[in-house]
Amino acid sequence: MFEEHTLDFFGPNFDSWMNKNGLTCVVVSWSNLTILPDDHPGYEKSLKEYIEDEERAFNICGSQGDITVTYDSAKVVEVSEGFPEPLLLELKGFAPGFNSN
Repeated sequence: MFEEHTLDFFGPNFDSWMNKNGLTCVVVSWSNLTILPDDHPGYEKSLKEYIEDEERAFNICGSQGDITVTYDSAKVVEVSEGFPEPLLLELKGFAPGFNSN
């Protein structure tokens, strides 16, 4: 199932590119919203709002940093400071509609 998602999104050469660059990819949920600590009075409300807002995303990580790309919009939503720019440029070539803005 996971392989189907990455194949649909990034194409057939993505796995070999990740292996060559020492990267791993996992599906995560992502949202701009924050879930409050479970002992906070607003926890239940914040959890519900997070779940309603969340998107599926791919988190691609390696020893130099990581990047998170939403599945439905192909938008880069998080990039760690150490993620190599050349890898970001290569990654853009895999996903049609990829948007790093």
